[in-house]
Amino acid sequence: MNPIAIAQYGLIAAAGRFAQSAEKVAAMNVGGMDIDLVREVVDMKLAEAGVSANAAVLRTADQMQGVVLDILA
Repeated sequence: MNPIAIAQYGLIAAAGRFAQSAEKVAAMNVGGMDIDLVREVVDMKLAEAGVSANAAVLRTADQMQGVVLDILA
């Protein structure tokens, strides 16, 4: 199990989720689309939390690799 690869995938997924919500909000007044603004804002906040969580995993994995390299040196 590679935590860096998993965190990268999580970042990509969260960014995609944010982009989808942002596109819906941007298209609200175009073409008469019925968009639930509250739901889209909640989805964007969840995507933001996903980015933060996966970034924390990346930072922790980097620190752990640094400690292992220090131990082996």
